[in-house]
Amino acid sequence: MTDFLTTMQGLMIFGAVIGAGGYALGTSGSIGRAVQTFFRPGKKRRDARSLAMLSVLALDDYVGSCYAAVHDVPEFNPADQVEFAFHIPEPVLSLPKDVDWQLLGEDLGDEMLWFANRVINLENALESLDLSKNDHDGFFERRIEGYARLAARAMDLIEKLSIEFNLTLPEKPDYYRQAEGLSKVLRNVEAVARRRGAGSVPSDETNITPLFPKTS
Repeated sequence: MTDFLTTMQGLMIFGAVIGAGGYALGTSGSIGRAVQTFFRPGKKRRDARSLAMLSVLALDDYVGSCYAAVHDVPEFNPADQVEFAFHIPEPVLSLPKDVDWQLLGEDLGDEMLWFANRVINLENALESLDLSKNDHDGFFERRIEGYARLAARAMDLIEKLSIEFNLTLPEKPDYYRQAEGLSKVLRNVEAVARRRGAGSVPSDETNITPLFPKTS
């Protein structure tokens, strides 16, 4: 095929095809796009793979932040139990901006959009809770469960993107077992919910250095 295009006859036929296509499309700009597509058929795939790689890195970073957040036990002010503080910042999802998610395919593109929406919904839901209540309106349990489930969903998306675009999964130390840790957290959340339903919830203990001074 390429040998034929190098001959005069081949060039004339190819020119006629492009000319006919340009006439049908109606603009010279369309001709340029047609030629570009003809000579670079893999560009869209490369762009999609690049977007998938950036998404995997962002999702993996979010998983790590969520994993740390659900293991971060808050410290309370002994003088005011409504006042508390965590030791690390809240997880922040930093996906690529101003991109065409449909490059990833309709299903994966939609999943990425829905995931970003779920993150916002959890943040808004936690903000809506009344922390002045005795149990802080279930804020801590809901926060732990919400971030653990988002992290698990993000890990699932990472796996799907890696399979679809032949990406290498992010490498982690052998002892850093996020999936197992998140599963354990969710089991604990469910166990606490069952005990609360039965009216018996043990007090939490922590060996984390307090952020607020103790009062006598």
